[in-house]
Amino acid sequence: MKQYLFLTSALVVSGLLSGAAEAACIQTPSCSSLGYTSSQSCNGGIKCPFGNAWNCTASDLSNKITEVTNKITEITNKITTIEEKIVTIENGASSSNCQIGDILYSDMSCNAVIVASKKPIGVVFDRANRLAMALDTAQKAWSDSYFDVPLLSNYTSSSAVIEDWEGKRNTRLVLEYCKTNGKSCPAFEYVNSYKTDGTKAGDWYLPAAGELNAIYGNKDVLNIALGKIGGTKLLTGFYWSSSEDSNINAWCQMFEYNGPIGHHPKVNYPSYIRPVLAF
Repeated sequence: MKQYLFLTSALVVSGLLSGAAEAACIQTPSCSSLGYTSSQSCNGGIKCPFGNAWNCTASDLSNKITEVTNKITEITNKITTIEEKIVTIENGASSSNCQIGDILYSDMSCNAVIVASKKPIGVVFDRANRLAMALDTAQKAWSDSYFDVPLLSNYTSSSAVIEDWEGKRNTRLVLEYCKTNGKSCPAFEYVNSYKTDGTKAGDWYLPAAGELNAIYGNKDVLNIALGKIGGTKLLTGFYWSSSEDSNINAWCQMFEYNGPIGHHPKVNYPSYIRPVLAF
């Protein structure tokens, strides 16, 4: 029995040694056959354990994932922008984004469409200077007597007077002169007392000739906006400006016949008045 066990053990050991020798003789696989085809290292790649080749498939996949992630972020940002614009339309844009023909609301926001929860007070006619005209109009004389306002410029030509955009200053100077000298200035008194929700007396003024000319130039767009909110549309006829020609005449804008600018007597010459607001 012992002899048999010894022979068996010898055979087993011999077999193991033979298997080890065979294993040692197996050829090492090439890196290229295992997918390690890049000769240079790559971010996120795997190095071949048998050489200096690299498998960059993992890196390519990582780059693809990054690219897709960036696309998703871009789309998300665009969706957010669209949602913000929708909210803007619903709630009204800030005054810095107002366009000519937009409705101005009492909170000084504006929108091209009617916002039911807000009170319209004017229509934007100048974007750069953020100017709006009132929804209402009146018909008054420039003054009740002839006089020259010393600090007010006297413009002697239509080409010069349309450069006057100082309606707020003009209005203040005329009112101060009239008050100091016991004069009556019906057009200026009207605009100075004009007020709406969100504004008070003294905020509105009589536009200078340049401002009034800008209103005329956009009258079609402005009348469309006025029609939306029930405002008084710009009428054909003369509108007073706060720009002065002389002690006798002041400048006004005709809202028909291609909009000529002329000057007319201040007294006994009632013309239309449209208050203006800088917002």
